[in-house]
Amino acid sequence: MKQFLIVGVVLCHVLTGNAQDGEFHLDKTYSIRPDGKIDLRSTDAEVIIIGSDRQTAHVKIDRKVVMKGIYKATEDFRVDVETVDGDLIIREHQQAGMTGLIAYWREEYKIAIEAPQGVSLLIRGDDGDYFIKNINGALSITADDSDVEVTDCGGSKFNFKLDDGVLRMDGGRGELSLELDDGDAEIYGGRFSLVKADLDDGDLLLETALSDGGTYRFDMDDGDLDLRIFSGGGTFTISYDDTGISTGEAFQTLQKDDDLRKLVLPGGNANIVIDADDGSIRLSAR
Repeated sequence: MKQFLIVGVVLCHVLTGNAQDGEFHLDKTYSIRPDGKIDLRSTDAEVIIIGSDRQTAHVKIDRKVVMKGIYKATEDFRVDVETVDGDLIIREHQQAGMTGLIAYWREEYKIAIEAPQGVSLLIRGDDGDYFIKNINGALSITADDSDVEVTDCGGSKFNFKLDDGVLRMDGGRGELSLELDDGDAEIYGGRFSLVKADLDDGDLLLETALSDGGTYRFDMDDGDLDLRIFSGGGTFTISYDDTGISTGEAFQTLQKDDDLRKLVLPGGNANIVIDADDGSIRLSAR
């Protein structure tokens, strides 16, 4: 729920639209392939997507805007939902116009989707919250100033791009691509064979097994990495500048220079490369 106290005069073009009394409601069922894709774009919404054994997608959207003051306002808000080639496409459209004195503004906006477990997600959002559970297809989420929670998802491709947001994830396997720009991520219980993480003033806690032959790449600029290994092993090559490094007793040092450190963790042959500038690195194993 978004809520603001506003004191001031807002002047803009007055629009006409189809919003009624500041409310929008949709509650429908749509066809989708069992392995189809949900393509969602939204702003300022609480989004909940849960996979189940159902064969269709149930979409429920509720939005309400409450304003108080002396003003004239109109709004054009709608959400278009359609099935295209077995994929579900969800697009939000909104324009607003108002003139006068606004003393109070509150938005309640929720998108809830129940879909087959095998679907994939392609989400692009701004300033929203996302809860994803029991989805077994590929996940791709690009969000700005958002909180993302992912749990019990059995897919093999995960792609996250967060700008000033927070990601919390439980589980995951296969490929992980992560970009954090002034964002934080905590990922537990992973079994990834390929990781590519770019941290720009972002913090990452990653708990994962290391796969034999797996590749793990971390590029850090003023970011912190807490890498926790619960299975497997490999060779770690760390290039660093003004970076603090701490390792557990299980790691054996092969080389230690002013800007380069090589370590080995017995138990596997994964390749881990870390390039860090002005951050901190913590490696642990159990």
